[in-house]
Amino acid sequence: MARTAYVQTHCHQHAVLGFQADQAVLAAAGVDAKVLDSGCCGLAGNFGFEQGHYEVSEACAERVLLPAVREAGPGDAILADGFSCRIQIAQSDAGGRRGVHLAELLRAGMDGDGGAGIPEESWTRRPSAPPRPVRLLTTAVAIGGAGTALMYALRRWSTR
Repeated sequence: MARTAYVQTHCHQHAVLGFQADQAVLAAAGVDAKVLDSGCCGLAGNFGFEQGHYEVSEACAERVLLPAVREAGPGDAILADGFSCRIQIAQSDAGGRRGVHLAELLRAGMDGDGGAGIPEESWTRRPSAPPRPVRLLTTAVAIGGAGTALMYALRRWSTR
């Protein structure tokens, strides 16, 4: 699939695993990967949702990530494997663009979908997102619920 992809490497992947294996896969698939030197997208799990962190979160995203997404051509893919990164792009001023996961990009290539248009509109099979305040609330509840479950599990494990 001959296509350009602007790549936001998830900060945890960058710190722990690196991006070399993904770059090799992208090169083998014929994707011209423009890996952004942006560091963290700014959302960092629930950091950007916490009181007092929104401005810092948006400033991180506006440093490199969001300008690159807005400047990407309509046929360029926005590759963001991290869930937080995709949420940050979708809920920020990204010119209506969304990030796709590497698996979605590769599936599109296997399906022969290298056609024109904004890639994420035809590649992703996600339900359309509700308005922003609802998304923020449901994401916060999901994160809070997962955090509560994790804390409960850790508390039980530490008392054994």
